[in-house]
Amino acid sequence: MSTTTITIARTVAATPERVFAAWTDAEQLAAWWWPQLGGTTYDVDARLGGRFRIHSSGIGATVTGVYTEVEPPRRLVFTWSWEDEGEPEAVVEDTVVVTFEPDDGGTLVTVAHTSVAHVPEGGAEQGWNDVMDRLVRVWQVAEGQSTSSRS
Repeated sequence: MSTTTITIARTVAATPERVFAAWTDAEQLAAWWWPQLGGTTYDVDARLGGRFRIHSSGIGATVTGVYTEVEPPRRLVFTWSWEDEGEPEAVVEDTVVVTFEPDDGGTLVTVAHTSVAHVPEGGAEQGWNDVMDRLVRVWQVAEGQSTSSRS
C-alpha cells in the first residue's frame, strides 16, 4: 500500500482564534461539519491525547480520532478512523493536519489528510471539499458576505 495525502485549503473570513475554536468546540463544529445530517452527535476533547467522535445515525457513519498536537490557534493534528455501524472499518488509522494561518484579515485553513486507504474517486477529497466549503459559508453568513475562496 502506498501513502497518499489529500490537501484542501480555504480562506475563512475570521481570525485564526475564531476558526480554531470552530474546529475544537463541539457546538461550533456542529454548525458546519455535517449540519445537513440531523441527529449527528459531536464529542470533542481538543487537548493533547483527547479524543473526538462525530456520529451520524442517518448515514450510519462515525469518525473518531485522538489529538496528537494541539497548538492554538495555529495547528491541530489528529488521527482519523472511520467506523461503520459502530465497528472499525479497517485497521487503518489516518493522520490529519490542520493549519490556521493569518491571511489578509482572515485565515487560510489547510487540511492535509494522509492515508494508505485513499482510493481514486473514493470520496475523501470530495468530503473534505464539502466540509471546508461549509466552514467558509458559516463565516460568510456571519459576516454578510457572498463570495468564497477555494484552492
